[in-house]
Amino acid sequence: MLKFLFFVNFLLLLSPSVYSSPPKTPPKTPPKTPQRSYIEDVFIWKISDELKLSVPEEKKFTEINRALNKKKSELNNKIQTAVLSLGMNSTERDLKKYKKLIQEYSQLSIAEFDSMKKLLGNKKFISYLKIKNELTSKIKSILVSDKSNSEKTDASSTPLPPPKVIIEKN
Repeated sequence: MLKFLFFVNFLLLLSPSVYSSPPKTPPKTPPKTPQRSYIEDVFIWKISDELKLSVPEEKKFTEINRALNKKKSELNNKIQTAVLSLGMNSTERDLKKYKKLIQEYSQLSIAEFDSMKKLLGNKKFISYLKIKNELTSKIKSILVSDKSNSEKTDASSTPLPPPKVIIEKN
């Protein structure tokens, strides 16, 4: 009886880890990382604050921005997959597929231009473009500096091999 209870307890302890394992099929869209979501939220807040958007304008702006970012992320993943699948034996059809993905990605910038201009009007739209350019430049510089700092610390943190002792005999 004691062995049976031990076995049941063992199965109960094991079962949550079995059932909580991640699914074997990858998700269709990658989950947002906390950093990416945070940056997106700060961007929306900054634009809304600088342009002094009303509540309905801010809500519509948020919807448009998130939808465009989601499409950009999905297309970017497809482009990366297409590039990785290209090889020396790739056909013209593979190259056309890649070109089509790039064109779709470019069309998103035009869609952003049209939808934001329609929502904001000319004056606010021009301010939006300037603020967006400034923020993206700052974010890129921060990301580049973080990457270069992490590379420097990785290179400097590797331990050196012990010195070799050379004994000369005369």
